Amino acid sequence: MLARVDGDAVDATIGAWLADRLRPLRHRPRARGGSARDGHQVHLLAALDHHDGAVLAQRQVDGAPGEVPAFQPLLAGLDLAGVVVTADALHTQRDHASFLVDRGADDLLVVKANQPTRHAQLAGLPWRTIPVLDRTRDHGHGRVESEP
Repeated sequence: MLARVDGDAVDATIGAWLADRLRPLRHRPRARGGSARDGHQVHLLAALDHHDGAVLAQRQVDGAPGEVPAFQPLLAGLDLAGVVVTADALHTQRDHASFLVDRGADDLLVVKANQPTRHAQLAGLPWRTIPVLDRTRDHGHGRVESEP
């Protein structure tokens, strides 16, 4: 019986159910990955509520390039009004930002050298004059992650 179940439909149903019970989303969805039992890498794009650790929606994608076209369909079924959505530099694109704004979400997108004009604009801001109000230090993905 389980072999006949549409995994995407079950995932969407459970994600919608969780999203409904976790309203309002207090934190941000982001992307994560995993691997299959046979050792082959499975690439998943997931919307995660960081407060509760609940995966609200996920899609299997064909590696990192598959994340870009899956971004909007992944989030389309979620109520994003008032939510802060974070994503890595791969999703720092006008289409993604416009989609989020149109859905009432705020976004925090990473800007790297893949966006040279925006990167240069941000590099020119007076970052050293902005007071640091919080510091976070954690271990993740095999490295120490530090946020000002």
